[in-house]
Amino acid sequence: MVAPTLTRFTAPISALNTLTNATHDDSGMSEIVFLEPNQILDVVNSPDPASGNRYIIQIWKNGRDTGKRLYSDAMSPASAGRVAIGPIDVSPGKLQFKVIQVAGTAASYSFVVKWVKDIV
Repeated sequence: MVAPTLTRFTAPISALNTLTNATHDDSGMSEIVFLEPNQILDVVNSPDPASGNRYIIQIWKNGRDTGKRLYSDAMSPASAGRVAIGPIDVSPGKLQFKVIQVAGTAASYSFVVKWVKDIV
């Protein structure tokens, strides 16, 4: 059995309601290339945003919006009422996370993604 992998992404938000690419904290890349299928098991804020700051994460695949949305106010690791995100199937190809801040004071936003397999 393969152990799940955790990776952290950060979006350098400079203005509200502006789509911003999130980059992988370890590699600095904004695009992940999958050569084999994977799954997103969960996504959580890391750390939770400041009070009043709200973000929406969009999942893009091969340069197109998949329509999947993740909401920061439902992803707090400290909340017992947190909404479970996955599993979300990821087929081979290029994946991006894009973030929009919709409320609060513009501030960078980070989140952790839990994958079934390593992303290399």
